[in-house]
Amino acid sequence: MANATSIFLMTLSLVLNSFCSMHGQNEAIRSGSLIPYTVFSTENNNLSLSSVIADSNKFIDPKEISEKTRPSTTYWLKYDFSEELDRLKSDTLWFLRTYTFEYASVFKEVKGSITETKIGRFEGVKNPSSKLYNGGIPFNSDSLIDGKYLFVKLRRVVYYDQVSRWKAHYVTSLQNELYQSYYSGSDLNHMTPVFTFAGICLVIFILTLVFYLFSRKPEFLFYSLYVLFLFFFLSSDILNLHELFFGDYNLNTYTFFQIAQVLVNFFYILFVMHYLNTRSEYPKLHMALKIIAMVLVVIIIGSAILLLTRSFLGNIYILDLERIIMTIFGLVGMIYLLVKTKDKLGYFIVIGSFLYMAGALGLLFFKVRAYMIIGSSLEILIFASGLTYKMHKENLDKLRFQKESMANENRALRAQMNPHFIFNSLSSIQNLISSGKKEFAVKYLNKFSLIMRNLLESSFDTNIILSEEILLLEKYLQLEALRFNESFDYEITVDKELDPDAVEIPALLVQPFVENAIIHGLLNKPDGNKKLHIHFSKGEASVICTIEDNGIGRKASSERTSIYERKNKSRGIQVTKKRLELLNPKQKDTILFTDKYDSDGNSEGTIVTIKISTD
Repeated sequence: MANATSIFLMTLSLVLNSFCSMHGQNEAIRSGSLIPYTVFSTENNNLSLSSVIADSNKFIDPKEISEKTRPSTTYWLKYDFSEELDRLKSDTLWFLRTYTFEYASVFKEVKGSITETKIGRFEGVKNPSSKLYNGGIPFNSDSLIDGKYLFVKLRRVVYYDQVSRWKAHYVTSLQNELYQSYYSGSDLNHMTPVFTFAGICLVIFILTLVFYLFSRKPEFLFYSLYVLFLFFFLSSDILNLHELFFGDYNLNTYTFFQIAQVLVNFFYILFVMHYLNTRSEYPKLHMALKIIAMVLVVIIIGSAILLLTRSFLGNIYILDLERIIMTIFGLVGMIYLLVKTKDKLGYFIVIGSFLYMAGALGLLFFKVRAYMIIGSSLEILIFASGLTYKMHKENLDKLRFQKESMANENRALRAQMNPHFIFNSLSSIQNLISSGKKEFAVKYLNKFSLIMRNLLESSFDTNIILSEEILLLEKYLQLEALRFNESFDYEITVDKELDPDAVEIPALLVQPFVENAIIHGLLNKPDGNKKLHIHFSKGEASVICTIEDNGIGRKASSERTSIYERKNKSRGIQVTKKRLELLNPKQKDTILFTDKYDSDGNSEGTIVTIKISTD
């Protein structure tokens, strides 16, 4: 086993070393020679190359240009190959590799005349297969103007840039092919976070969209759209989404993906409004969020118009304004929620927003996309956790409300039973007094008062322990026995496996069946002993109560009317059935009636089995 592990580790080490070595070699092989360049800037975009060459004294070192680029300024770059002429003659084809610009043209000599070739990404130039690099500018020693220069005319229109960053180098055909077909270790380090982030976004987008389709909660919809546009904004170039959706990269493509960053903030605002329920929970914050959302809509429309009309400077200004507004609002909003938050939901927003803002500022000031990706990834995971927490909280609240509703309904149903019992007891006391049986009336009243006290004490509780229910039944049976001149015997037993002090059941759940057995079964029996047996046993997540009498049976009882029967005789049974249904809606056959017969087919009474859920 140890030998196999060693062999595996050695093989893995060799593979990794070969992989890293291969990419290191590719990086070393494809690196070319830096070319010095000078810069001439002008506000006149219509200058010809001859005019520029005539003013060649205006070309300066890029390090001398401290101010950043402006969309209205045209820059002429003069690449000087004076020191590279001998090397250039050693091959027939070379490639100049420089930055990709929105509007750009290269000027070179072809068969004695100067030609202009568009190379800007807003000018219909097809992108190569590489996700990171452009195709390079092909040339040879005969392409050089005045035998030593290449000129590039360009405009940087999408953001402010530093001219000194535009370093360029030239490479051979093989080296240029390596740029198109292979990725170095540094390239993979650059792309891996983007692919990882894209995967996270797509998974979260699909999950939250599915949750929305099932729950119809708007916060899930807005969060899924927020994640989708964040995915567009941060990974469109690496994943070549412009080719997937638009066929190529152009001004319209750029407009869509540029507006995506504003839509990120727009859907984020809508998500926060519904996630925190700001309309009712945070009215002031809700009003501020509505205003910000309307401002973002104006910015989206304005940015689209400015870009499509090529007012690039205005677009830069309006997007800078949007960043300032969102930064200020984000800071104020986080402080407000930290002070005013009513539950943990607010903390999820604060933490997630802080991480996202930190990443956005890192991208803005340091031009490092990894900061934004890290901040956004953490924020997405925080918000996803927040949505999960909210779902859990809402489910708990729903269960609590259902439980309270069931408890209230149980109390209401139980309250419907008490008047019948009180009315019957008071009628019995009245009959005893009117017939001169004062001693029995006093005993009856004493027992009745004890039962009423227990009922009042337990009226605020939905459930009582089984031993208390048994005590109430005993007192009730004593009353009924006293009321009917001790004309029947009764017994209450509990199975040894059941602890009556450790189980709770709804109060007075068994009493209506006991009353039914006495009134309709035992009291209608003309002669012989009259017995009632109540037994409690342990079931699977339930208590089984069996009420057995040796009365006349259900069939005979239905054919006669008891002198003790009330007009609303079935009310107690109906109410109890509803209470059992509330206790466990999924449970079927909670009440089972069994008729007993002797060998001759004569009725020997009834058994009622009640299954009381204890879950």
